Amino acid sequence: MMNEYVLVLVIGALSIQSLALIYVLIRMIGVTDRAIARAQAPEAVGSTPPPSAPTPGKAAVAAPKPSPAPVCTQPVEVVDKGLVAFIKKEEGFQPKAYWDYKQYSIGYGTKATSSVEVITEAEAEARLTVEIDKAWKLAEQVIPAGSPIGIQQALTDLTYNAGPGWEHASLGAAVKAAKWDTVKADILQYNHAGGVVNAGLTARREAEVSWFDKPL
Repeated sequence: MMNEYVLVLVIGALSIQSLALIYVLIRMIGVTDRAIARAQAPEAVGSTPPPSAPTPGKAAVAAPKPSPAPVCTQPVEVVDKGLVAFIKKEEGFQPKAYWDYKQYSIGYGTKATSSVEVITEAEAEARLTVEIDKAWKLAEQVIPAGSPIGIQQALTDLTYNAGPGWEHASLGAAVKAAKWDTVKADILQYNHAGGVVNAGLTARREAEVSWFDKPL
């Protein structure tokens, strides 16, 4: 009788331990399944961490805008200082490129290298001397030797302001023939901008014609 009682107690103890072990195993399996499910689930909307706030006291720095490459022009010695002063006064200094009827101009009315070019006044003066020298030499090739200096000044300024081409027109023929009255009348016709008579150009042409008798 005693032996049977002991056997029942042993079997009962083993049953309780087995149940406890089974319960622990079930809990472990449940935790593992939930962990796997969380790992495989897509990221919830709004779970991305917000961007880090800027450091106090430090403003955002914009990327620098590319600046035009500098152009260093070698100035040319111009003998006629009076003509240089006249052209500088007429044109005025513009450091930034601007639209000038048929081209972008800059400085003292010289042609800009681009629509966004910016130059210093020193660079503008250097380009001015280069273009005056070109205009002077062109007029010098057309004007008869021994002609008054005022004619040289007038045709140089006309070339600088209106460009070359007159030497192949009726004006050029009159200059070569030294028909000065005709030359004066033809010079006065170069007073249009955009196909319209321009008051500023009219005044400039009249000034050039006056140099025939009273040079700068």
